[in-house]
Amino acid sequence: MKTFKLAFFITTITFFGLAMSACNNEATPPKTTVKEEPVAKNLNRVEQALEDAIATKDYRLYGLVGRRVVLPGLENKNVKEIKKRCGIRLLSGTGDVLKSSQDRENRRINYQFAEKINAKLYELCLKK
Repeated sequence: MKTFKLAFFITTITFFGLAMSACNNEATPPKTTVKEEPVAKNLNRVEQALEDAIATKDYRLYGLVGRRVVLPGLENKNVKEIKKRCGIRLLSGTGDVLKSSQDRENRRINYQFAEKINAKLYELCLKK
């Protein structure tokens, strides 16, 4: 009976040890680094998005998601009217829940991007 309990104990410890090691989320860094491809014609994000919008004639404005939709740079305008006239495209990952400083930084970068491009897209939308 004692050997059965000992074998059961060792088996249980081994099983839990293996199960817990499978839950380890520690990632190993990649051994090789991949160089990012340069953006076409060395354009920044705003210029590239504006170029794409003009090429496809898609003048929808960029909005941030939250308790309500925010159109950076156009906060004083009527969102319903703009949505009807130009349309809105929501940036992903821009919710109002910020869990870390990286989330805050990403939201700030997205806000600045949307603010710059919305000013240009709004003018194009009004002209069409």
